[in-house]
Amino acid sequence: MSKKTTEPDLKGFEIFLQNEELSPATLSKYVYAVGKYFEVYSELNKQNVVDWKKKLEKTMSASSVNGRLIAIRRYATYRGVLIPVKAVKIQKIFFADNVITDEQYFYLMDCLKSDDMQWYYNMLVLAKTGTRVSEAIRLKKSDAVRGYAIISSKGKMRTIRFPRLLKKELANYLKNLDNQDYLLQTNQSQGKYPISRGAVWYELQKFSERYGIAEEVMHPHSLRHHFGIKVMSKTNDVTLLADLLGHSSINTTAIYTRMSNDQQQKILDEAVDW
Repeated sequence: MSKKTTEPDLKGFEIFLQNEELSPATLSKYVYAVGKYFEVYSELNKQNVVDWKKKLEKTMSASSVNGRLIAIRRYATYRGVLIPVKAVKIQKIFFADNVITDEQYFYLMDCLKSDDMQWYYNMLVLAKTGTRVSEAIRLKKSDAVRGYAIISSKGKMRTIRFPRLLKKELANYLKNLDNQDYLLQTNQSQGKYPISRGAVWYELQKFSERYGIAEEVMHPHSLRHHFGIKVMSKTNDVTLLADLLGHSSINTTAIYTRMSNDQQQKILDEAVDW
């Protein structure tokens, strides 16, 4: 069964997802993914979705492909179309390859410094505080000036700290803000109301395309994970890191001790010398 959809109903799909009470971030991901599908195909049917899946597998991780497939299946449900396409099987892995590397991070920041200073500062806050995006969008100038913020997150109060270097990097930016302005801004918000989590995710996906950075590492949690890896490599203190990230359990924090696939291979190559 197929359905002609040369003009996908993304607005209607968004309303459909809102009625299912999905999070703003998930909603944005699904709408974005469906839009990408219809950039390539004009019909919604199993043959096209299977072909799309094969193309995605060449450039994306299995989890990212499955995320796209979930989105298109939800859209198919919305349009009354059955698309029984199997997900990509995922081998359980113990390395962190969906996290932005130092090289990718510094390249992104160099690009933003030339193209978009507002998002350069937004990314600085995310990358150097290790906050969840839901926490970062609530931070204000007064928090940065004080050097820390105490906020309610996941049912408990936690402290978010601003490193000395970050405060120095934000100094000129803060001069133009009122004390109660939000740190993360868009041209529309002007710091007077918090931006959405979906907006942050959308901008990272846009930067992925604009600057040629792998899509699977361009998500808000990637920056938080990068922060965790960097702090862990400097301190080797998992208890401190758990506190900085707002984790209730050190077991959750242990993921930040994982190395990338390339790092594991390098250590293995050096270790096996007999």
